[in-house]
Amino acid sequence: MTGSETNMVIGIQWGNEGKSKILDFIANRSDVVVRFQGCSNGGRTIFACGEKYRVSYLPNGIHHDGKKCLICSGVTLDLEKVSDEIAMLKEAGVLKAQLTISKSCHLILDYHKKIDVLDGRILGHDRNRTMVEQGFGHCCSDKFRRLGIRTADLLCPDVLHDKIRQNLSIKNDYFTKIYGEKPLDPDELYKRCLRLGEKLIPYLGNPEEIVERSVSKNLGILFEACDGTLNDVERGQYPYVMPLSSLSAAALSGTGLRWNSPMQIIGVAKVYSTRNDSGPFVTEESSAVTAFIRNRGKEFSGINMEPRRVGWLDLPALKYAIKENGIHALALTKLDVLAGIDELKICTAYNIEGEEKKILDVTDPHLEKAIPLYKTFEGWREDLSASSDFKNLPIQTQEYIKFIEEEAGVPVIWVGTGAEWGKALFIKR
Repeated sequence: MTGSETNMVIGIQWGNEGKSKILDFIANRSDVVVRFQGCSNGGRTIFACGEKYRVSYLPNGIHHDGKKCLICSGVTLDLEKVSDEIAMLKEAGVLKAQLTISKSCHLILDYHKKIDVLDGRILGHDRNRTMVEQGFGHCCSDKFRRLGIRTADLLCPDVLHDKIRQNLSIKNDYFTKIYGEKPLDPDELYKRCLRLGEKLIPYLGNPEEIVERSVSKNLGILFEACDGTLNDVERGQYPYVMPLSSLSAAALSGTGLRWNSPMQIIGVAKVYSTRNDSGPFVTEESSAVTAFIRNRGKEFSGINMEPRRVGWLDLPALKYAIKENGIHALALTKLDVLAGIDELKICTAYNIEGEEKKILDVTDPHLEKAIPLYKTFEGWREDLSASSDFKNLPIQTQEYIKFIEEEAGVPVIWVGTGAEWGKALFIKR
C-alpha cells in the first residue's frame, strides 16, 4: 500500500469483525481518514503512546500529527459521547490530528434515548429495534420526519432553543400521555446542549469539501465504516438490523464522494462468525469448541460483557456481502484464535428444504430452518504470532486461507495473527 492510495474498510459480517487493527495499519499510511456513516454503536480501539483508548466516533489516525481526520454528514452524533471522547483524548495528549466535524451531522439527544428506554419495555431489544437505549433509531426517525437537530444548530443558540421546544412539545405528549412519564424540561436540555456543544464548535466545518480536494490532489485517503453489512437496514437481514446503511455505497451520500472515484474496497471478516443480536445465524453452534472460540477470542460485548453467539465461517453470507459492497480484497481477523482446534469447519452452502443455496438470500423466510453444509479442515497448533511471512504460516493455515480466497473470488491481503496490536501479516500480491 502506498500513501497516495484511496482505501475503504468495510465490515462484511454482523459487525465486531475486528476492524481496528487494519484501520490503524492503513491510517498510518494515509493523509486523510474519513468516517462516513454510523453512530456510537461502531466502537473501535485506538492504540497510542502504549495505551489503548476505546472510542465510538473519532477516526483512526486521530493520534497522528499531520493527519486530517473527518467526521462527515452521514454520521449521527451522540452529543455527550463525542464530547467525552474529544475531552478524553485531549487530556491524554493524543488528539494530534486536524479534526473536522460536519455541520450537517444529526444529533442524538436525551429524548431520543428516553424513547428507546420506554419502547424497550414493549418491544424488547431482541431485534435491534431500540438500539439498546442509544436513541439512534429515533434520531434517524426525526431526521426523515424533518424534525432533526444538527451540529450547525449549535452555532445558532436561538434556532437551537426553538427546535428543542418544538420537538419536546411533541415528545413530551408521548412521554406523559402514552407512558405516564414525566416530561423533559426544554430549557434544561437547551442549556445541556450548549454546554456540550462548546467542545464541538471548534471542530465544526465542511469535511465534505476536504474530501473533494483530497481526491483531486491524489492524497492517500482512508474511508472507514462501522458495523457490518448484514446489519444494513436495506440489504441486511431485516428486521434484525441497525437503522443505518453499512455498505460501501453509503460513502457517496455520507461524504459527497463521486461514484466513480477510484479506490480499493477491503472487506473485513473474522475467520469464524459472531453475532450480538437475535435473528438467523445458520452456522451457530453451542459446543465446547465454540465456547473455546468465544473465550479465547474474547467474544463478549457491552458493559455487562454479554457473550456473543458464535459459529463457523459462513461463506454464503460472506459472498453476499462481497457482492453487495463490490469488495476487491479481504482482511481476515483472529486467525490465531483457531489454533489448537483439531478440526475446523467452513460453511460452503445451505440446505433449505432440500435445496442447496450457495449465496445468502436475506429475504428468504425459511432461513431459520437452513442446515449448514460444511467442508472440514485439519487444524494447527502453532503460535502464529511469530510468523513474518505468509509462507512461514503452518501449511494447514495456508490451506485454510487459500480456500476462503478461492471461494470468495477475491484475494486475502491481510491476516490477524495475534491479540497484540502489531500481530498481523500484510500479504503482498
